[in-house]
Amino acid sequence: MNAVQFEDVGHTFTCEKGSSPATPGTLWWWVTVSGEPQRYAAFRAEPGDTAANVRPRVLAYYAQLLADRERPRITRPTWAQRKPVAATPAPASDAPAAETPARESAT
Repeated sequence: MNAVQFEDVGHTFTCEKGSSPATPGTLWWWVTVSGEPQRYAAFRAEPGDTAANVRPRVLAYYAQLLADRERPRITRPTWAQRKPVAATPAPASDAPAAETPARESAT
């Protein structure tokens, strides 16, 4: 089996086995979802893959993709925008502070 196509929740999912230049010798299930401009290498293809076991994995992958999109972005400042870290005060010693006697003024 090299391809699977099914519909779910108003989307058509087209899954095809294929390789990636980033991982030579490894086959992936490339997933295209109607309405999405990009295809995704969702997970590795296994020898015993069938339409019955690929479909739930694709749907779980797509549900996680949608959940990840809904999370707020974490923005970090660039190196140029980082402020220097404030110096931490020296740790206080456990010994009580010595009292300094007040000077008496002679009149």
